[in-house]
Amino acid sequence: MEVVAKKISKKSLFKLLTIGFTFGISVFAILCGIAAFFGSETVEWNGVYKTGIEGFVYSLLIGPVLGFLSACFIWLFTVFGLWIYSFFRPIKVTFKHPIGE
Repeated sequence: MEVVAKKISKKSLFKLLTIGFTFGISVFAILCGIAAFFGSETVEWNGVYKTGIEGFVYSLLIGPVLGFLSACFIWLFTVFGLWIYSFFRPIKVTFKHPIGE
């Protein structure tokens, strides 16, 4: 299914970016937390490496926070870029396996 539109809503774009970044970075952070649990210096907070249970707990906090902040930052530039793009062409979004079809 392909949808062609003049613009995409800022709220929808923010939702997509937030979900993508938060879950993506959280999975990576949890993997780093598991490594920190076993003694690897993969989790750093204020210049100090956290290992063991403390490193794992910090990774659980770092993932969602970093994902959300990244999504906010990227969203600002993406909204501006898509606004400029909308003057020249419509936006085409293709969906795979839409629900209700």
